[in-house]
Amino acid sequence: MVRRQTRDVRPCIGEAVPAWVVPIVLPTPYPIGPVTVYLLTGDPLTLVDTGPATGVAWRALNAALAERSLRPVDVRRVLLTHAHHDHFGLARRFIRLGASLAAHPGERRNLRLDRGWGLLWCQLGLAGMSVSRRLALFAGLRALDRTARRVSSFEPLVQGQELPHEHGPIRVHHLPGHTPGHVGFELGGEGVAITGDTVLDGRVPNAVVDSDPDRPGEPFQALAAYAATLAYLETLRLRLLMPAHGPCIADVAGQVAALGERQSRRSAQVREVLAGGPATVSDVMTRLFPRVALLGSFLAFSEVLGHILELERRGEVRRLSGHRRDRWELDGRAVQRPG
Repeated sequence: MVRRQTRDVRPCIGEAVPAWVVPIVLPTPYPIGPVTVYLLTGDPLTLVDTGPATGVAWRALNAALAERSLRPVDVRRVLLTHAHHDHFGLARRFIRLGASLAAHPGERRNLRLDRGWGLLWCQLGLAGMSVSRRLALFAGLRALDRTARRVSSFEPLVQGQELPHEHGPIRVHHLPGHTPGHVGFELGGEGVAITGDTVLDGRVPNAVVDSDPDRPGEPFQALAAYAATLAYLETLRLRLLMPAHGPCIADVAGQVAALGERQSRRSAQVREVLAGGPATVSDVMTRLFPRVALLGSFLAFSEVLGHILELERRGEVRRLSGHRRDRWELDGRAVQRPG
């Protein structure tokens, strides 16, 4: 995530949240901080996202359920917004307790913790990252993967599907961008939706490098998908978004506009670096994120590559392939957009 200097870190709680929705804040070991999962009381008792597979998160979740005279075995259904560790890490534990699990098919690889290590190694090499840096990054990713448990089977969710619930149908909205299979859950009759990492107050959700589920071997065009998702969210005219990190979002249009502006600024920064001459993804990372930490370097790599791929899709940059690495340059034939 790219963070603003000042931001509201309170979780999404308060009078605006429907009475039958219980936000549960769980600790995570990641720089993003706590994650909010949502318990939908009523029949079937439903949990949206689970938190990471850490002992402290599991104990915190148990304590939150016990406050309502509930146990993990009472949860009958788990719905996932997407398959990042802080959102699905404990999912397999609930499956073993008898709960059903539902997610979008676009999350299958992430649910299996299938990183495609060979392909990622080559991608990082083409990006200009040194062998030592790649080895350190792989060690960090493998440590990260210990905070989730693989899931191989789940019920597939599709756009527009309505899931039955005592308090009204839960409508599925496919919101790709942050991941290919990211979804949100609109709570029938409430004018609110649980939206995971799609829109966060003061943060731009990072489009993590992924393979395109519909085009094997091709990179997922995350930024184009994310722009379409933001436009789609505005058409829903929801009164409230309940995200996984930070406070509730009531001004949906304002947040969407702010996100679009920040994405445009980042794109302009990437173009500015390339205006100085051909550069690798690693070169651009160094210019834009000179003090990034190890795990953050993967997110920085994802962000820079995502913007470069989007600029390539729009015809504004082109790839110069070399034997060991790819360099990118501005395409002089393209009309430069104002930054």
